[in-house]
Amino acid sequence: MLSGHFIPSEHGKLFITQFGQLDSDTAILCLPSITEELNLSRAVVAKQAQHFAGENIPCYVLDYFGTGDSEGEFEQASCDIWLENILTVAQWLKQKGVRKIILWGVRFGALFILSYQKKLHELLPITQQILWKPVSNGKLFSGQFLRIKQANSMISGGENINWRNHILAGNDTEVAGYLMTKPMLESMELLQISADFQPLSKLHWFELAAKEVTPLTKRLSSSWPENSAQIYCVDCPPFWQVPEIFSLPQLTQLNCEVFQSELAS
Repeated sequence: MLSGHFIPSEHGKLFITQFGQLDSDTAILCLPSITEELNLSRAVVAKQAQHFAGENIPCYVLDYFGTGDSEGEFEQASCDIWLENILTVAQWLKQKGVRKIILWGVRFGALFILSYQKKLHELLPITQQILWKPVSNGKLFSGQFLRIKQANSMISGGENINWRNHILAGNDTEVAGYLMTKPMLESMELLQISADFQPLSKLHWFELAAKEVTPLTKRLSSSWPENSAQIYCVDCPPFWQVPEIFSLPQLTQLNCEVFQSELAS
């Protein structure tokens, strides 16, 4: 079963894609990445959601306000609005009978989960978390995104401009088809994983396009309680950077096996 829903929110209607039939009290809510990573990873995310649904775990993929088929424009959004989006959709799921929410974050979406760990767990019935290659902090992500603007500017013979400072001075700037504003950039740069981060529900951390765990993940996880998290390395292509990757069977199967075993325990 594949269907779409428009959900009213404070800033406009949000679109979510539903994979599978909701016939239990457990559902997965996917928080995707943003900008070009959202577009490049969409097919792999959809394939994974289909497989979750095939394992009787219904999955809902959110289009944040100003992205995808949700109302609004990117330049009208901010991370505060997107946090509200997540809470709104989760409340809608609760009204549908969902009592256990598994949060699945992809790249920037995973950073969202890590940055708002306490607040999300205070307000939502989160039982597990899936993190796909989390971004380490919002400033790094925005910096990588702004380098696209810098590269294009240099190719076209433009001035050598500090685009971050330019935007923070109040100058809305188009980057790869997205209008970056001061409120958006400031809100992105506030997102980070705290040094004393502790998972508040069972965490499944997937190191993608990697053969071993990164030093950051090792450092973070060294203080976590035993059995609070599982870390998996999957040596796959970086699908959030590479066009025309539509299926990663190894990654898909591993995720399904992990959750079948978790739900059976």
